[in-house]
Formats: sequence, C-alpha cells, structure tokens
Amino acid sequence: MLKNITILTLMSATLFAYSQPSHVELNIYKNAAFMTKIFDIQGKTDISLSLPAQSQLENIKIKSKTCLANNIRLSKPKIVTNKEIKELKNEILHLNTLLQNAIEKNNILSTISLKNKKIDEMEAILNFFDKQFLENSQEISKLKEEITDANKKLKNLQNRQIKNFKEFNASFTCKGTLKITYPQYDFSLNNFYEFWADSSKNRLTIIKKIKILQKSGFDFEHLDIYAHSNSYNQKIAPRPFYPRYLRQTKARMSDKSVAYDAQNQLTKVASYRENFSTSSFVLKNVNLKNSNEKIFTLEKKILNITFSNDIDGYGSTLAYLKTKFQSDKVYQRAISYIYLDSNEVGKRVVPFIKKGDFKSIYFGENQNIKVKKRLEKRFSKNEFFGNTQITTTVWQYKITNISKITQKINLIERLPVSQNEDIKVKPLFDAKNAKMQKNGKVIWSFNLTPNKTKIVKFGYEIKKPKEQK
Repeated sequence: MLKNITILTLMSATLFAYSQPSHVELNIYKNAAFMTKIFDIQGKTDISLSLPAQSQLENIKIKSKTCLANNIRLSKPKIVTNKEIKELKNEILHLNTLLQNAIEKNNILSTISLKNKKIDEMEAILNFFDKQFLENSQEISKLKEEITDANKKLKNLQNRQIKNFKEFNASFTCKGTLKITYPQYDFSLNNFYEFWADSSKNRLTIIKKIKILQKSGFDFEHLDIYAHSNSYNQKIAPRPFYPRYLRQTKARMSDKSVAYDAQNQLTKVASYRENFSTSSFVLKNVNLKNSNEKIFTLEKKILNITFSNDIDGYGSTLAYLKTKFQSDKVYQRAISYIYLDSNEVGKRVVPFIKKGDFKSIYFGENQNIKVKKRLEKRFSKNEFFGNTQITTTVWQYKITNISKITQKINLIERLPVSQNEDIKVKPLFDAKNAKMQKNGKVIWSFNLTPNKTKIVKFGYEIKKPKEQK
C-alpha cells in the first residue's frame, strides 16, 4: 500500500544498494519545512541519504522503538555533477561542429570559379552548386534550431540541478519502522483564497488553496504533505513576569513603552489561539519537481449570502457591491482573489475571520447604481450679537437603479463630530430615516426598485467662536 519515493538526482551508483524509504512525509510551515523518510527495517540495514548542504547532525532526528544505530556520519558538502548536463553539453558541442562544417561547405562552394569553363560545364557546375548550397542552407537552419532547443534544455537542467549536498550514512539493526526527519530548505508555502459570488443563487463559494515552491535541487514523488497554517517555532510560553515599579523619575516614557509592547504581545497571543494554528491539511501522493510552482486546492465551502450596495458619500461617491455571510469556520488572513458571476473583479487581503462571525466582502463597483452628488448650499455668517460664526453645508444625492432587479442601498455619510464644547454641530437632515453613530457615521438604508430614483439630502450646521478653526 505504501509507495516508494524516487529522488531524481544523480548520486553515486552505490546509493541504490542501500535501503530505500517506503514512505515520505513533508511537514511544511510558513517559515520552515521538514522531511520525514520512513523505512521498514528487517535486520541489519545501511541507509544513505542526500541531505541539504545546510544540514547538521544535531538537526537530524532518528525515531524508532527497536532500532539501534551505528556509525552515524554526515559528510562535508559535495558538489553534484549532473550526467544529463554533461551529455547535453557534448551534444551541443557536436551540433556546433556539424554547423561549422555546413557553413564551411557553403564557403567553399562560393569560391568555385567558372573561368575558362565551357557552357555545358558551367551549367552542370551551377546545377550542382545550387543543389548543394540549398541542402547545406537547410542543414544550417535545422542545426541552428536544434542548438537553440538544446541550450534551452541545458539552462533548465542547470537551474534545477543540485549544486551541493551532504551525504548521511548510518547502519541500523532491528525489525520494525524507522523514521528519519531533517530540515528541508528552500521550500515556500503561501495560502490564498478565491471568493466566488453567484448573484443568481445568492451563494458564495470560498476555495482555500496553497502554493508550494521548492528549490531544493531534488525532485520528489509520492509525498504526503502536511500543510500547516502556522509558523514553526512560534512563542509557546508567556513572557517572563517582571514587577512594575512606579517612580517619579523617568518613569513615564519607560512605562508607556512597556505597556505598548505588552499590548502588542497580547494581541499576537490572542491571534495565535483564535487561529487554531496547530491544524493542518493533508495532501496525499504528491509530486514536487524542483523549481516548479504547484497549487493545491485544500477545501471548498458554499455559504448563503445577501447582497447590498454601500455608497461612500464621504469618499468616491460610488456604489460598491457587498456580500454578507456568516462564517462556518476560521479563515486566516490571506491574499484573496474576488470573482463575481465567473468574472474576476480583483484581489485584496481579506482579514482574519472567526467562526460564527458575520463578515462582509466587497465585489467592486456596481455600475447599475448611478449616484449624483450636488452641493446645494454652503455659506458662513456671523451672529449679530456675540462672537460666533455659523457655517451651513447641504448636499443632495440622486440615486438611480438602472438594473432589472430591486437593489438594497446603504448611503453612508460623515457628520463632523465636535470634541470641543464651544463647537456645536447641528444635523440638517431627517434623522428619523437615518442611523447615526457616535463617530459621525450616518447611514440611510432602503430598497430601490428597477428604474427608480431616490433623493436624499444631507447637511449640517457648525456653530463655533470666530477664533476657532
């Protein structure tokens, strides 16, 4: 049931006399990767492995309940000479020789003189010349193409070849399973999502994917990959406790700095716990070629969503299509590609989403909602008595739905918020139809039927002393 792994490298011929792993696992984190090779040992067995050049004996973990290890050793870095590269270089040299011979033939033909030749002899010579010159020219063109293709293959092989490695050798005596684990360098793991919104079914498909790139110099086959969402060697214990003493001298800057740092650390710890970062996805029987990127789909979730449109009156004054859904699981912060009805909208970083959270994702501008914002009035006046200035500003919004379906609209505006008791802000709109928040956010929510227009007025009056700006 377990499959053999083939490492496509050119190692010494004696390597294949050693025991080969029956199973190979790769644990890959955001910042590290570890290879585990599993052997079925029956009696005395020699094992030889090609490990990354950065490997150290103390980082190689050997696990077995019954096996005894003898004569464990790790060589100095060795440079690998790829036999296939040698053969290809020889082939290119041979092709260049043939090319030079063909070019030389044409050069010789071009020097043939027709002086003192009879007409029939000249005709025969010219016919021979034309035929040979054409054949040589075709051969030259063919050889040039072959040389170009061979050079491309050579460059690809040189990019993929193992430049150096260390050879691990050990002898084991037992009957049972033996695991050898070591760091595997030059691996990278990137998580990303695809959000596919279907407006006809009010559904959102969330696809989690990972991209793995390895430049170890090895080609791997039949790997079982454990893709972890967390980083390796995260902080696993709280920071040391130190008492906080209050002093009158130089205390404030130091205390503020410590408090700020502690807050950052608490945030990181909370994020770690909420992320369930010890979880992983398992990919069975995977092939990873050196210097090749590979993308894997880990899971697909389909959720029910509601559509609405947010108009940022305080900003660009455009209608942005928004979906709202309740998360059924934890989603990590990651780059996400956004699609609406099979059309790619763009990409953005979607923040961390907790299980059970109601989350909104934007899908770009809804061009079926037309918004016109017009300044109706803006003027300032001074009160006749007192030292007070009054500024009045009023806008009108004209919102039209040109689509064939009813659209939910959220018009969002910003009311100035006074943090000074001498400055008074008075809303100049119907507050009954709007939701007002303490931070000055004002929201009008309504449904707009096809080909209908809604007029909304928004304004405010600011009263402040003349010297206030």
